[in-house]
Amino acid sequence: MNKKWVYSTSGIPDEYFIRGKVPMTKEEIRAIVMGKLRLKEDSILVDVGAGTGSVSIEGALIAQKGKVYGIEHNEEALLLLEKNKEAFGVENFQILKGRGKDVIKTLSHYDRVFIGGSGGEMKAIVEEVGRKLPIGGRITITTVTIESLATALEELKKNSFIDIEVIAVSVSRGRNTGNYTLMEAQNTINIISANKGVV
Repeated sequence: MNKKWVYSTSGIPDEYFIRGKVPMTKEEIRAIVMGKLRLKEDSILVDVGAGTGSVSIEGALIAQKGKVYGIEHNEEALLLLEKNKEAFGVENFQILKGRGKDVIKTLSHYDRVFIGGSGGEMKAIVEEVGRKLPIGGRITITTVTIESLATALEELKKNSFIDIEVIAVSVSRGRNTGNYTLMEAQNTINIISANKGVV
């Protein structure tokens, strides 16, 4: 049973997570990502570049009869993943240490993949996912740079993915400045989603 989130909706506030200097998928983007992943209660999700674990934990709370694998190689991130896993009490979340392109090869079965950080290994990761993901499985990728977006799109097309969708999301947050509220723009995030088609 989770200890810190009692709702059935996505978008856990960022401040609920234990954070360091590790990148994290922010709550508004995360809420969209969870929608695009279309998780079921028995889904098996792989989170590549798990960071603080915000997507992994939300996934584990939804797929309570399934499993979430969080892949991460950064030492600080691995410590944060353990702390956040314990804080939210998600037993169906397994942390895997290593590079995304290497660790994902060791997994035999999954039906959902999120790539939040590829570490420059987008091509190799998408190729492996293209081999293993069953027909109808879903992949969702977030990128900040145009180059990563272009690579993701190219590799999805090469590896039998269909229904490819790209959106760019810009979020502005209100900040109090005395008696007024100023809207501050955050980085625009590209979100790519696709289904696995027939090879």
